[in-house]
Amino acid sequence: SAYIEDFETKTRSTVSVREGQGVVLLCGPPPHFGELSYAWTFNDSPLYVQEDKRRFVSQDTGNLYFAKVEPSDVGNYTCFVTNKEAHRSVQGPPTPLVLRTDGVMGEYEPKIEVRFPETIQAAKDSSIKLECFALGNPVPDISWKRLDGSPMPGKIKYSKSQAILEIPKFQQEDEGFYECIAGNLRGRNLAKGQLIFYA
Repeated sequence: SAYIEDFETKTRSTVSVREGQGVVLLCGPPPHFGELSYAWTFNDSPLYVQEDKRRFVSQDTGNLYFAKVEPSDVGNYTCFVTNKEAHRSVQGPPTPLVLRTDGVMGEYEPKIEVRFPETIQAAKDSSIKLECFALGNPVPDISWKRLDGSPMPGKIKYSKSQAILEIPKFQQEDEGFYECIAGNLRGRNLAKGQLIFYA
């Protein structure tokens, strides 16, 4: 049945980055069985870090991504992992984020750090979520399209920053190649995958 163990308590190494650089903070959930959901807190705030164009929490890996680090991001980050079936949440040891003092990162083109699988088998009526998030300076914009030129299903939902595309109640006509485009002034980067319908 569903369970989740506690995190090891050993201290996490400090992550140091330049202002303007992108960074990934790893959650590394403890041994578990059952589906997990992830959230992060910053310093002693009781509020979870909110997804915006600049920050993203993957529900696949649990990692926290910053497209571009700003001075206000400096502090301690803690990953919270919930196993819904087991009705249990555990929190990891804090990861300190600090700024390097040897200069600021210049502009650079988007680098997709979170990408959905190249092939996904989707069962009829299931809900499919595709994640896509890029590091970059300026902060990249995320957009989505279907590669065969057919329109996006009207029922599609996007998360706030467009980093997650959700197709509820997947049907045969929703199958095909989907592409995520991350763009800023410096360039573009693409990730694509194929959704295959199975009844």
